[in-house]
Amino acid sequence: MPSTVFSQIGEFFKELRYSLTDGLLFLGGPLDIIVALFDIAITAMVLYFILLLLRDSRAWQLLRGILLIVLFALAASAVGLNTIGFMLNRTISILAIAIIVIFQPELRRTLEAVGRNRLSYFNFDVMSGGPATHQMIEAIVNACSWMAETRTGALLIIERDTRLGEFQEQENAVRIDANVTSALLRQIFYTGSPLHDGAVLIRNGRIAAARVHVPLSDNYHLRRDFGLRHRAAVGASEIGDAIAVAVSEERGLISIAVGGVLHVLGNGDALRTQLHRLLGSSPSKEKQPLLVRVRLWFKRRNGGEEEESPDDQILVTHDFRSEGEEGNLPLQEEDRADDGSGKKTSSRFRKRFSRRRVTGSSLSRRQRSGLAVVAVLLAFFMWVFVQVTVNPVTTRTFSVSLAHYGVDQALERGFGVQSYPVTTVQITLKGRQQVLDDINPARLSAYIDVSEVSRTGPVQLPVKVDTQTLLYTKTEILIPASVTVNIFSTE
Repeated sequence: MPSTVFSQIGEFFKELRYSLTDGLLFLGGPLDIIVALFDIAITAMVLYFILLLLRDSRAWQLLRGILLIVLFALAASAVGLNTIGFMLNRTISILAIAIIVIFQPELRRTLEAVGRNRLSYFNFDVMSGGPATHQMIEAIVNACSWMAETRTGALLIIERDTRLGEFQEQENAVRIDANVTSALLRQIFYTGSPLHDGAVLIRNGRIAAARVHVPLSDNYHLRRDFGLRHRAAVGASEIGDAIAVAVSEERGLISIAVGGVLHVLGNGDALRTQLHRLLGSSPSKEKQPLLVRVRLWFKRRNGGEEEESPDDQILVTHDFRSEGEEGNLPLQEEDRADDGSGKKTSSRFRKRFSRRRVTGSSLSRRQRSGLAVVAVLLAFFMWVFVQVTVNPVTTRTFSVSLAHYGVDQALERGFGVQSYPVTTVQITLKGRQQVLDDINPARLSAYIDVSEVSRTGPVQLPVKVDTQTLLYTKTEILIPASVTVNIFSTE
């Protein structure tokens, strides 16, 4: 009868108990402990990264549900409810395939994030905060400010590390390949222009294509509260690390979407600040346009008002990644706070936004610490599982020729060895399977040392073993454990 999942789990705990009875052998020597700690640390980092990505997605709820079902099935089988155990054992392979299908978007996003973080160290293109980036940002800000004043709808997709070449290859897309200028953007999104419908794709600091169709986000609150342009902006921002800038023709507001989070901005200056943040360059006061610096100077001089914080220039945020309602609802009047200067901001949003990275997760420090603890515990359990099942404690027997050391030193002291009655010894070593498999029998040595003999006649010398490995092993059986040799005087 084939073994079930639960019988295999029982065998695992039995092997674990057997391994723990060996005491120090389970952990090994100092080098084994260092390697184990390094292995657990690397595994914990990988698991933490995976959990962090899943925690910000709907897959977290599915993962919790699957875990609860498995725990319930294990508990039911432990108390003798064999039907549940039979069902789980027969469907375990189907469940593995189902998990891959269910988590396909999350797995794709994880691989994209890994590749994006890895390749970002070698990103030397124009989108790296140079002068070309500053000019592009100014062109976008000027165009969006004008379109917001004239109630002209627009949607711009800025490509970063995640490549969006499939947008440019669309049948309806119009390739342009031109510099980003305010005049060109206004001409594209002019109401009578044939390129008005769709989005503009900006790649490598240039306008690559216009009239691009972007997949819409399917979030319920987004469908209820926003139009197609904002749904497309959020949908584009969910594709890797793209930045989407939308201008509403109904409200005349500028919005920016990053990572599935939509921020409604107060003015063009807020858009400039956020673009500089996201594109890796923070504009200094000297690099700001002259009109912007003059306006800020008069504003501070006449009103005695400090320079507006970039976070205060964001009117409201809509986080469509979470399941809660707090970040998805429009800002209500009771949530606005008037500071006496006519500027209304959301104190609740500022509190939430201050705990969130610009392009990072919305998790708090406490939640991240909890995920880190879970990752360490999972890594330790996986290490124990691998040590018990894949690399268990086992034994291996070798037949080795017996060597004799210290003969010349004994002759210098006036002692000689008459005969060696034993030529080979049987050695049984105990240790981790991989360590024992790596031991070369030709390099394994067993010897007796006659350099320390101090009398004539029969002398019993212990047999010593050298495994030629730095990892921990234990000599379980040694036959013979000692050899009796006849010592005579040479004087």
